[in-house]
Amino acid sequence: MSSTSNINTLTNQKVAAIASLVLAAYGNIRYLVGRVSTGEKFHVSDTPFTANIIVVLVFWGLMHIMQLSYISQTFVPEQGGEVRSSSTIKSGYHFTAFNFLHFLWVYLFAKQHWFFSEVVLIMNFLNIAALYAAHKTYNIKPLSAWSLVHVPVSALPLSWLFYAIFWNGAVLFHVHKLVGRVVSNVLIWNFLLFPVILLVAYNDYAVGFGFSIISLGIALGQLFTKVFALQWIFAFVISGIVFVLSLVTAFAGSLRPQRRIESAESAPLLE
Repeated sequence: MSSTSNINTLTNQKVAAIASLVLAAYGNIRYLVGRVSTGEKFHVSDTPFTANIIVVLVFWGLMHIMQLSYISQTFVPEQGGEVRSSSTIKSGYHFTAFNFLHFLWVYLFAKQHWFFSEVVLIMNFLNIAALYAAHKTYNIKPLSAWSLVHVPVSALPLSWLFYAIFWNGAVLFHVHKLVGRVVSNVLIWNFLLFPVILLVAYNDYAVGFGFSIISLGIALGQLFTKVFALQWIFAFVISGIVFVLSLVTAFAGSLRPQRRIESAESAPLLE
């Protein structure tokens, strides 16, 4: 790809990325991440996967700030910025698609079109999963480029979408009675399994921290909804375990005990 083509591609992506971020932020503010009063007996806050709204808003506030940083770095040329520019081009379309699909999900969820909102979430999850698998943003070096690209474009969106699929699904099937909550007590452990797999396989502690925050939100949300239940206890345990494992990975470089080959590709991000 020529230098001129790169510049034109980046310019187009800047416009699309800014528009998508503004739309996503507007949707979050307008619909408070899908939470509106339905006036019915069953409400979206009654599910076993409903997270504390304050934690959700903090999570999204952090994500939007980092998304702004992701967009801002495309306007700041720097020496040796070819790696960052290439990473931005590869991830730009997925970033824009994520924000547009997120706005569509918020709108559909707030309007109680829960089946279609679940479909949109699955589409968006596949979008970010494709970015994660195809472009391997978790391997971006150096750490500054990794934090500007991988965290806001792959790690945090992946954490959110994984959670939102469970939450939206619980709302779709009106999961709020005893049997549904027992099943949810089992499904909640996916929030430990999924990030641990990524921690062990890819040393992706950014995803780990994202899941830790989300799990904390579930714990607090369930604590103030169903005090005499297991869901909030499990969520607190999961949040703590994932946080500690992510912290260890961030400073040790890996959770795997075997000897690592020290190379430009396999060296830990923090040394």
